[in-house]
Amino acid sequence: MTVESSKQFNIKSVAIIGSGPSGIASLYELSRLTKDGKSLFGKTDISEYEKNGDLAFTELVAFERNKSAGGVWSKSAFGDNNIDPNLPSNENENIDFSNPKDIYQNFKIDSKLEEKLKNSSQKNPIKIPFTDSIDSIIKNQWRSSAAYNGLFTNVTNRYMSFSFDEIIGDDLNKLNSKYKHLPNFQSSVDVSNYLENVIKRNNLEKYIRFNTNVERVKKLDNNKWEVIVNEIIIDNDGKKYLNWYKQIFDAVIIGNGKTIPIVPNIKGLKEFSKINKDKVNIKLAKSIQDPSFLKSAKKPLFIGSSVSSIDLLQYTFPRDLEKPSVYISRRALSANSSWVTSASYSKGIINKPTIKEFIPEKNSILFEDGTIESGFDVIIICTGYHMHYPFLEIPYDKLKFYKYTFSIDDPTLALVGNTYAGFFFNRVESQGAAIASIWNNNKKLPSNKEQINDYENAPKMVTGTINSQFISPLIELAVDGRPHPFSVNKEKTDHVYHQAVGTSVVLNLFFNIRNGTVDIKDVFN
Repeated sequence: MTVESSKQFNIKSVAIIGSGPSGIASLYELSRLTKDGKSLFGKTDISEYEKNGDLAFTELVAFERNKSAGGVWSKSAFGDNNIDPNLPSNENENIDFSNPKDIYQNFKIDSKLEEKLKNSSQKNPIKIPFTDSIDSIIKNQWRSSAAYNGLFTNVTNRYMSFSFDEIIGDDLNKLNSKYKHLPNFQSSVDVSNYLENVIKRNNLEKYIRFNTNVERVKKLDNNKWEVIVNEIIIDNDGKKYLNWYKQIFDAVIIGNGKTIPIVPNIKGLKEFSKINKDKVNIKLAKSIQDPSFLKSAKKPLFIGSSVSSIDLLQYTFPRDLEKPSVYISRRALSANSSWVTSASYSKGIINKPTIKEFIPEKNSILFEDGTIESGFDVIIICTGYHMHYPFLEIPYDKLKFYKYTFSIDDPTLALVGNTYAGFFFNRVESQGAAIASIWNNNKKLPSNKEQINDYENAPKMVTGTINSQFISPLIELAVDGRPHPFSVNKEKTDHVYHQAVGTSVVLNLFFNIRNGTVDIKDVFN
């Protein structure tokens, strides 16, 4: 059902899917706007506005499927808490590894459950005892984080915080000098701590429902959105249950990121993994808890040549650089990041083209250039993540988003965070600020025709600066008085310079680890 962009919105209740940086930014921006369009930017205590009924949105709910907030930085979902399978474990032999619909397992909402859900609510859920089948489905919903023990950021600390709750001054200086081998960067635990503190300082936790997964989002004939969820609970009797219920909202924000891994559907992969399971350790990058095992790998292969591949590849060193034994299978000659490209072609690494076929019986791999390599003992698949939202009835590739944010067909549906660009924290808060303003009728979207034209002519990759392409156009849609993220702290005006300096630090660390002058396990000591 299409909603004309020129129509005034009547949005009071909003469902937000996910409580990572995208969800946190969305919660903050929507909760910091008054009915008359006044920005409460920077205010940690808004209880007086809430008490007086002055806030623009009366019900905000963020559904978080893990035990803690943070998204990829959620402590309850990364490292040792990662429960994702090494490879998709659907028992169907015809499974297409490359199809997200095949490797993500939805719960079936049949007519019987549908009927029960009619009168359900958070306080009156449908209670279903846990079974092995339920547990199996949950493990194949890719709920865990891709962050692993020892992961460090590749964006400088200056840009790893929101402008409404910035790390500045002495706090920033202390963080920048925390790790001698990695100045100006931080660990995944540091990021997690920051996000948890943002939620606490700004009293955002009251909006978040943990252990709650969104199973279906459906637009109703009355222009409302029906959201069906299930919540994992442990009752007073100590038993585990899955509580199902539905709730109606005026609008929905998708803020759960890309969580379903892309697994290449390469000929022979499934059989190879079965026959050689005792010889070859095959893992998805997303499923790794602790990468320290890579150091003892005799002949590791990384499928994919982007950031996650090179981040993990560091753990294979030091080793004899004169006898290269680390392999990368790559599709593109270069990566989007210059430091990643430089690292991947450095001494001690053998680059191969894409894989044509796995040869299970010989523990061998045939590459597209006709060469065959045998004896790999570790294979890590680092090929990215799907743009796929299993709770939506509409496939992602059928959706069009104006400024990467507002659904053109129905602007009561918004997307936050899913673009390939840096300065993530400042981008998502800009999206949240625009959404709050538009949905409160303080600013208007252009005509449907103009939105489509903008969408069709938008560059597929970053052109110019991230500020001009992703941040400023959205801040222009925000309410007057909501500052540009880079104007809050004047030091951020040199964001291009800081990005370049940060890149040199990360690349320098890579070479120090490769050469054996720094042990990667000592980076955070």
